[in-house]
Amino acid sequence: MQHMKHILIIIACFCPLFLFAQNVLTTLQGMHSVVKGETWEKIAEGHGVSVLELQAANPDVAGKKLKKGTLLILPNKTVSKEPADEGSDKQQTGIIRTNISDLKVGVMLPFSNKKMVEFYRGLLMAADSVRQSGVSIDIFAWDSDTQATQIEARGVDSQPMLQKLAELDVFFCQAPLALTQTISEVCKTNGTRLVFPFWNEQTHLEQDCPLLYNATASNATLYNVAAKKLMSYYPDKNYVVVHSGTPDRLGQMLTESVLQATSKQNVSHRTLELEADELAYESAFNQFRDNVIVLDDSSQRSLNILLARLGDFRKAHPDYRLSFLGHTTWQAETERLLKDFFALDTYIISPYYYNVLIEKTKHLERTYAKNFRTHIAKSHPRYAAMGFDLGHYFLQGLSSLGDTFELRQHTLLQEPYQNRFCFERSTGGMGFTNNFVQFIHFTTQEKIELIR
Repeated sequence: MQHMKHILIIIACFCPLFLFAQNVLTTLQGMHSVVKGETWEKIAEGHGVSVLELQAANPDVAGKKLKKGTLLILPNKTVSKEPADEGSDKQQTGIIRTNISDLKVGVMLPFSNKKMVEFYRGLLMAADSVRQSGVSIDIFAWDSDTQATQIEARGVDSQPMLQKLAELDVFFCQAPLALTQTISEVCKTNGTRLVFPFWNEQTHLEQDCPLLYNATASNATLYNVAAKKLMSYYPDKNYVVVHSGTPDRLGQMLTESVLQATSKQNVSHRTLELEADELAYESAFNQFRDNVIVLDDSSQRSLNILLARLGDFRKAHPDYRLSFLGHTTWQAETERLLKDFFALDTYIISPYYYNVLIEKTKHLERTYAKNFRTHIAKSHPRYAAMGFDLGHYFLQGLSSLGDTFELRQHTLLQEPYQNRFCFERSTGGMGFTNNFVQFIHFTTQEKIELIR
């Protein structure tokens, strides 16, 4: 009797969990993918509900004109238990795949560029990694240098590229603007996710595709996000903008972002000329607060001059607390300037970080060398690592989330080698942009920490 009592207690405890899991599954399966030309009235009639009920279940898009590919939750939907036919087309009305076991992937890159070859190899390694979980992946590749001429790669197929696009689940593309516009239209029509791995101002501005993913945000966007985070994390610091006399575009973007953020948040800031005398430096810095120094020129020349001036100032005024805010490109100077970065409590803004010392990245480099009989180039960023991280994010994400990827990608667990992804829907609902940015902090205790 006592034993039976224990069993009943266990069942009572676990029943809510089973019911919760069942409710979640029902919600995910009871969805509708909008196809071209569908209206609220047509969808409601087709599923036996009223327009008011349908819009109440989808308050984020209620009252708006429906766009192709939008996922709608169906109220009081009874889910059919009959399995879908194996040959069902991915665009078939009303069928939402909550996972995909047979992914079709397209890649178009300028393969005359060694960096693009490294990126592609990293993506192939990501595909091999995902295949180990039982997912079938077919990859079709084209060389954008020859504008849609197929190259010899895994999954070679004789069909024309644009025809093949209709069958793909995701397409990684870096191509000339004219070709990209055509590809974007085809992907939009067929519901293929279009991923731009690298920032290209023209390409990104011209596209109108709800399933477009910009994996690399513009420097202006990253610096704006970073500046807002900086004010949120450290509002009590004194920010000092240093004018070099030779500002470049990156430097101006960063300093303008910082000045705008300090003005909006009413945070203390001052300006300083790079070649000013010691008295001017002393006047710009606050003896009783932490000082964050921002340079309007990302060049090595200005960086070297400022580091020397700050080194002299620290010797003469050891009581002043100085921090240095650095550009993404300065990661390439880490080996040469590591002691200076530590001494100045440096924060480098970056969407990526590649730690050459840990075993994980060493394993990636060994595997790459074994597979391709060459070493990963020592660039910033490492393009092979970027290809792996981006490929793994989408291939693993689509295989596990299926057509609910757009709704649930925030649940993906990321353990990247270098690049993290935080895709946010752009203004107007056209596509997503990766707005992830972090601070690589070189502490005065000679440690490196990532602030996210």
